[in-house]
Amino acid sequence: MASSSATTTWTSPNRRAASCHAARNFPDRRILMRDHCLVEGRRLPYMDVINMYANRAGVGGTDANHYHVGEVPNLAAIYLTNFLLRRGLTADHVSLFTPERDRIARILADRDPRTAAITTTFHLTPAPVIEIVRFVRAHHPETTIIVGGPLVDNLTTATADPEALSDLFDLMDADVYVRESQGEATLLRAVAALREGHSLADTPNLYLRRSDGFAFTRAQPEANSLDEVAIDWSLFSDAELGATVQTRTARSCAFKCSFCDFPARAGALALADITTVEAELRALSDRGVRNIVFIDDTFNVPPKRFTELLKMMVRNDFDFGWYSFFRCSSTRDEETFDLMAQSGCRAVFLGIESASDSILKLMNKSAKSAQYRHGIEQLKARGITTFASFVVGFPGENADTVRETIDFLNTAAPTFFRAEPWWYNHRSPIHARAAELRIFGQGYDWRHASMDIHGACDARDAIFDSVTTSTWIPSYNFDFWALPYLVGKGMEIEQAVEFHALAERAMRWNDHPGHPESHAASTDLARLFETVKMTPAKYTAPSTS
Repeated sequence: MASSSATTTWTSPNRRAASCHAARNFPDRRILMRDHCLVEGRRLPYMDVINMYANRAGVGGTDANHYHVGEVPNLAAIYLTNFLLRRGLTADHVSLFTPERDRIARILADRDPRTAAITTTFHLTPAPVIEIVRFVRAHHPETTIIVGGPLVDNLTTATADPEALSDLFDLMDADVYVRESQGEATLLRAVAALREGHSLADTPNLYLRRSDGFAFTRAQPEANSLDEVAIDWSLFSDAELGATVQTRTARSCAFKCSFCDFPARAGALALADITTVEAELRALSDRGVRNIVFIDDTFNVPPKRFTELLKMMVRNDFDFGWYSFFRCSSTRDEETFDLMAQSGCRAVFLGIESASDSILKLMNKSAKSAQYRHGIEQLKARGITTFASFVVGFPGENADTVRETIDFLNTAAPTFFRAEPWWYNHRSPIHARAAELRIFGQGYDWRHASMDIHGACDARDAIFDSVTTSTWIPSYNFDFWALPYLVGKGMEIEQAVEFHALAERAMRWNDHPGHPESHAASTDLARLFETVKMTPAKYTAPSTS
């Protein structure tokens, strides 16, 4: 920006260096540096690395594929669409906004929808919602826009001032906001009322636009039966499903970890009947789905039910592999591990969080590190891929507990691992002990008696640098759940492991562009994709013009 001011301010070399050093050590940047890797002078998230080299090699028969985990149908959108369709309404769903903008525009133009519902399962800020709402408004101003999901719950909980909350809702510019952890029944009532031209004032769980802001109708908690809301997969086409599909057999979590507020928001653990799960899995298997991702927060709890699920899958001899969250402390007998392998388990996500028993106790994990070690040993012995996830910097964390995590990873050697700095959530149970544990701040800006966010970033880097027997998986735009997606597209599991190893090698030189080792890693990534075979992506690469 030009200025007519006669005063010019210069930054001395020393101050500039100090400023650069501070920027390089900014926690958000340090977190980003373990979610991206430097290849050929470009800092890219993992899926963009895959797209770059896959398209260069003509993987999928073209140079314009846009591989993205969003190809896997968004389960929240599927559930809501299924719920409406099975109750006589007309509905369609979209899993991913940006690559499907043209399709959304066609739906708005051709189907003249009364309502557009936006789920916010993966939205941490209003920004993505603002973009979607603007798009809908531009293409079909008459549509009533309803926004629901975790973002609305987070905003209403964090914003005590009604006027400030109304400002946030105004910023997003939707017409209606749903505040209910389940929300299927609320959406149905709202859509039905709008179809009949009725007021929404009598519909519970809604924030409605008034002349002086937004007002809440009233709370009416939902308790939807998982058997009654089970998905009728025949309502969706083969093109919508693809090779990899998510489903669930339970809602909420049986545990009360002190860093997590999810059970308080989701309510008591609810389970689908085994016969309901069996019917869904038969339908998916008959449709040719090759990978099932169970999103249950802890798939193997309760243990007796888990064994029944495994026996049911073995009995049916389904032609798919499956992936899930898994809690090692809840499965100890070898028979259950055998059943997992026999039923088609390919990989599991292990939310270990810490290898220090003292930290696990503070986390209220109801687990010991020895149980995790035993579980990984049993899973690896049966050829099941393991991904171990850790939280670094939780109250009580220090250099000794970090060393315990490093030693655990190097000896237990899960296939993949990741360590993330602790996110201080004031809604989590640990917040009640803030005074006792001397915890200050929130989010990624915190300190406590034994560490602060900068120490947690140092610890994370130490774990990344010191672990040699396991391979890093980032979280941004990728995560462990990219694995079944990539396998579903045709990548061999061994190639996926090799890709991660090479990307991690490149990541180690993120701050050294032009280094020979960085160049060598990029060269080896290019060679890898000369041998990879994948089916075409659902989406095409965005134009660079």
